[in-house]
Amino acid sequence: MVLTWEYCLLACTPMSGLDDEGIRISGQLVCPSGTKQLEIHSPAPSPLAAIGQLLNELGADGWELVAFDTTTNRGVFKRPGF
Repeated sequence: MVLTWEYCLLACTPMSGLDDEGIRISGQLVCPSGTKQLEIHSPAPSPLAAIGQLLNELGADGWELVAFDTTTNRGVFKRPGF
């Protein structure tokens, strides 16, 4: 049995000061099935903590983080292909 992988790319921008409290993350997830716009609001005290929340949500959807660049806020994910 050959295991294949499905990959996706994440580009996100954490923003603070736009809402009364917390961090807003706007991003784009590019997967084989298409492109999805993401936006989450987090009460996290820092942008990296808010990105951590987003990464956990992607993990709950079966995506495994392969690499993440904290200087550009871009990540690569994989999960078993179908």
